[in-house]
Amino acid sequence: MAMYALMSAGGSPGVTTTALAVTYAWKGRALLAECDPAGGNVLQGLLGGSMEGHESGLLELALAAAHDPDPEVLWRFVIALDRDAREWLLLPGLRDPRHLVQLDGAWDTISEALKVAQDKADVVLDVGQIGRVDTPMSLISASDLAVMLLHPTLRHVAQARPRLEALGRYVGAEVPVGLCVVGNGPYSLKEISGALYDLPVLAWIPDDKKSAEVLSDGKQARKSFHRSALMRGASALGAEMRQRLSAGTAVAG
Repeated sequence: MAMYALMSAGGSPGVTTTALAVTYAWKGRALLAECDPAGGNVLQGLLGGSMEGHESGLLELALAAAHDPDPEVLWRFVIALDRDAREWLLLPGLRDPRHLVQLDGAWDTISEALKVAQDKADVVLDVGQIGRVDTPMSLISASDLAVMLLHPTLRHVAQARPRLEALGRYVGAEVPVGLCVVGNGPYSLKEISGALYDLPVLAWIPDDKKSAEVLSDGKQARKSFHRSALMRGASALGAEMRQRLSAGTAVAG
């Protein structure tokens, strides 16, 4: 199994919603780890605060792993989003971004715990917006594939270029990098790829506000939710992520 990092250059292309959709559509057991330094959203969004008092999450993992040599420590801090099936899993992110200081020096420990988790599940990381001083670059470096999400607009391409350059300098050729285009804009997928170092566009996910709100805000899902445009796009992205990684055809910038 493998670890995949989803990120953006800013501008709200929906990294958390996309990461949730990808893990929901995953073929097999998948763990979403909310590793955005700005804080997690799933407990208050998808779950509507219903598990607010649950002692699970990134901070709890970091504190426990620093003192517990058990390689399985991560599983004590994971929530099953599909109840008893335990195929769609969540490691909640920080509830309060002010707690970020407590993760100083802990990202390597978190990375090791997530590597161990790959024995039992594929891991999807939501690292949020990269390019800030608090970006967990060591987590991206430990991933098997990194995916940059962006809208097909000049503003998003301009934001992505320097961040992809910095990412390439940090991870080199060790971590393949691909793109995921979200929504509509004036530029084609081919133009987006050409403007961003010919990185492959792994998938296009259409605008689908109603389906996105199921995951981002816990809105009631229709019976056809799993066949929605969002979920079809997320399924295609997940399949391409696995295919590109197994084929070794994604390239770093």
